[in-house]
Amino acid sequence: MKKFQCLDRGKSGRAIAQSRHLTGLGFLLVSTVALAVEVKVNLNVRHEVGGLSEFDRSRFVTIHSSHTDGDWGERYGPNFTNDVLADFIQESDAYFGRDTGYITGQLRRTIEEDPAKPGWARVTGGTWSMDHQGQYQRNNYNAKTSIHSYEDRLDGYVIGAQFRPFWPDGTLTGDADKFTQWAVSQADTEAEPFGSASGHYMGHFMNHFYGSDTQVGHPLPTYVEVMNEPDWPLFESPSDPAYGTSSPAELWKYHNSVADRIRSVNTNVLIGGYCPAFADLEKDDFGEWQDEWISFIDTCATNMDFYTLHFYDTDSTGSFLTRRGSHTEAVFDMIEHYTQIRLGKQLPFIVTEYAGKDSALQRQGWSPLLDWKRIKSLSGYLMSFMDRPDLVEKTIPYIMIKQEWARNDTTGIPGSARLLRQEDEPASYTGDWVYTEHIKWYRLWRDVKGTRVDIVATDPDIQVDAYIDSDKAYVILNNLTKSDQTIDLTLFESHSNSVVSVREKNLYWDAGSTNVALDDITHTGGLNQVQLGSEGTAVLEYTFADPVIIDQTSAEVKHYATTCFQPITNGIANVFTFTNLTVGTHGEAVLRLSAGRNRSLSKRPTVLFNGVPLLVPTDFMGHEGDSREIFFGTLQIPVPYHLLRSSNTVSVTYPDTGGSIGSVTMRTFEFSKDLRTLSYDLPIDWQDVAGTNLTLGFADGPTNSYFTLLSSTNLSADGWTIAQTELPTDMLGDGAVTNPMLHTQEFFRLVESDSPHPTNAPPPEPVTIGFTVPDYLDGLLDGQKAWNAASGWVISDAIGSGYASTPDNYSAAVMSNAVQLSEGQSYSLTVNFQFGGSYSTPTNWVYTFLGGLKDSSAAAAVGTGSSAADANIQLFINDDKYRLLNNFSGISGAGAITGVLDAGDILQFDYELTLGADAAGTFYSVRLQNLTDGADTGLGTVTGVDASIYNALTASGAFGFFQSITPDNHGSGLGGLQVNSVTITAP
Repeated sequence: MKKFQCLDRGKSGRAIAQSRHLTGLGFLLVSTVALAVEVKVNLNVRHEVGGLSEFDRSRFVTIHSSHTDGDWGERYGPNFTNDVLADFIQESDAYFGRDTGYITGQLRRTIEEDPAKPGWARVTGGTWSMDHQGQYQRNNYNAKTSIHSYEDRLDGYVIGAQFRPFWPDGTLTGDADKFTQWAVSQADTEAEPFGSASGHYMGHFMNHFYGSDTQVGHPLPTYVEVMNEPDWPLFESPSDPAYGTSSPAELWKYHNSVADRIRSVNTNVLIGGYCPAFADLEKDDFGEWQDEWISFIDTCATNMDFYTLHFYDTDSTGSFLTRRGSHTEAVFDMIEHYTQIRLGKQLPFIVTEYAGKDSALQRQGWSPLLDWKRIKSLSGYLMSFMDRPDLVEKTIPYIMIKQEWARNDTTGIPGSARLLRQEDEPASYTGDWVYTEHIKWYRLWRDVKGTRVDIVATDPDIQVDAYIDSDKAYVILNNLTKSDQTIDLTLFESHSNSVVSVREKNLYWDAGSTNVALDDITHTGGLNQVQLGSEGTAVLEYTFADPVIIDQTSAEVKHYATTCFQPITNGIANVFTFTNLTVGTHGEAVLRLSAGRNRSLSKRPTVLFNGVPLLVPTDFMGHEGDSREIFFGTLQIPVPYHLLRSSNTVSVTYPDTGGSIGSVTMRTFEFSKDLRTLSYDLPIDWQDVAGTNLTLGFADGPTNSYFTLLSSTNLSADGWTIAQTELPTDMLGDGAVTNPMLHTQEFFRLVESDSPHPTNAPPPEPVTIGFTVPDYLDGLLDGQKAWNAASGWVISDAIGSGYASTPDNYSAAVMSNAVQLSEGQSYSLTVNFQFGGSYSTPTNWVYTFLGGLKDSSAAAAVGTGSSAADANIQLFINDDKYRLLNNFSGISGAGAITGVLDAGDILQFDYELTLGADAAGTFYSVRLQNLTDGADTGLGTVTGVDASIYNALTASGAFGFFQSITPDNHGSGLGGLQVNSVTITAP
């Protein structure tokens, strides 16, 4: 929780330091669990995009069905409840999404050809004409009064046409028992462009089969999708008869003709496309982007009201494609970017299908795991959609009701995208219809609503969002990784409000019960930590004592460079320009670089913003190691806000040739006040009062960063002033400040702040660990500040000189702080140590001590010949000499020391690693000094490290360590290892 200091001199004038819980400012929830992801929420700050900030359930909580769907009823057997439609809608607060069966089914069964115009649907004049059948369907709908109350759930409803029989390829349609079958016209003339007959039918279908101002009936849909996944039969599926029979150019002509014909008779619906089965823009080295999307935007965008997309993850044994996360972000950004260049504005998106799937598993029949493969993708996609409330107008998970039309006639196995299954499945297809595990996803999202507020996470693999509704706050956390994640939560509230309770709904795969778990737990008071399961999602509902006041803003704007889609060449800078930016007094910015490259090529370029190098992260949003040959994703790069200008240039240079930069965009956030600098309090771990001066200190804060000291004479919301700023923390996250006490009663806070000069930061300062209080206490070293250690390591005399020691052989002590480096950056480790025992000349080679960097923080010793980047100390056989080795080899530049290594000699091991462009170019220097007698090996250098070390340093991090080996071997007489201090220097 937050801590602060109140200094009250009292009547005597003596300063009394008190540590209290902070109730006047809100809540800071702190955990010291290693590797936890920090999530911070500014509850009082509205996050708006394009002026939008409200959570619209009609856009985001939907089902691929409507209230007229016959599967809600009991035509396939009894349901578990008399009114499953009411149960679902009321308990899920969901909306209807899309229907492709109604418009398609009527053409296939009930509409005959116009006798006066072959290939066109008959609009009037007969039993099987559109006006007659439309009247019949409207009357049928009007009689079903029990479902009319659900019409408000049709907000943003979508209908679409299936490929057949709408695509003009001669496919016959119509019921042969009622009239002669016919095919839509394939003509392509100036008077009748290709697709005109299909558009003619669709336009008149809107007029005759739905209600309007002049006729009652089913409400008119909002959106019309020209065709469902036309690319699949035409370009993607060689087994389809239509494959290879057409071209993108003809498909775009079809889209334009259909749109024109619909609008010629009905201007009340919005029309869009082209709805590809998979939006894999990078496919065939961006061939799909160039052959399909560029030409579609060039040809059709001005005639479309929106784009439609489908997103699917596939997860089968031996093969998986994970598109949620950075791939989805890149798809959106690339389409947005090119649209902005071509049209000078954006077209909105509708996602008419999205989910995960396992094609192999679904052929085995229903199981909870099959449902989980679909469910686990939903929230990840949805979080990306919700992040674009100004552009994404509707999203529809591919979940239908019973999906009996997809049941396999041979095996009897039903479709997998079902809300309902038969109770006895998979043993038999009998029993009442009950909910599948999909219902748990809807229950998870059941209550989310309200105004979007500012929220950030320290790891892009954890998607976050937050909303305020009166006295409720909804915090959504989604895990894109395949491992469990610990989330540390910080809520900032500046109006003296307090948390009454937190309801935690947590959705994950429970391997123990082999089922989808939805925990629903209510915590009294606050909640400082949440565990997310692999690819799981949590929704936290905070209840406050009073309604949450939202009185600050973070206004987001998306910017697009003036150019896009550039090939990547080794060492050649690709330059992009952003113009007409408005820069506020306070804010932040994130550059979004979307590129597609072969997996063997670098994903981390050098980026200059207005000539200033940016710190380019290595972590993308979501999983990066799937089965795709080309990795296509968006890298999100923070930009110091003070660098922004009205006109800005971005230079991107990769170290190798291949692939393309798809888009470069930027999100800017203008704050109504300085949110980031003053929002996040640091725990005060110790204090000291000397006269009129107060010293406050903390541990485990932000590493190599800065903090600010605030003071106040009262706890009003705006009563804090800056006492000192630009105060540094070290690489372990420690910091301290001394300040005079000026008032009879005075409050102090320590808060995180950004680097005052990020691009001109001072060189890193070394940090020395002396194993003394207050950071360390006598006892086991393992688990104490910054260490994982074998059981033999203990701390002694922490209140005095302090040291860590172990009597054991092969006993390791590993720093738990991950070391991450960019090319050219260095990490150094200095260990001051000594051996116990009584030295004798050994009868064989003796390995005594080893230190350096390894790729794991586990307290496990490594072998002398391991892949770690390290060096070891060896005693000579039958000779009083010792030296440094790399594995079992000598080190260039480091000579042997002639002389006795006595027990108790104070030794200093110096190590510094510098990251190169690759593992082979990475090197480290080592040196051993005997500080007791002045002996010295000199500085040696090892060039090249194991790939595992290089990969760790450029990704999740490597770890500094030291260990004993076998100092007592072969009669050496030495025994035990005592470390007096450790000094680390890191960026």
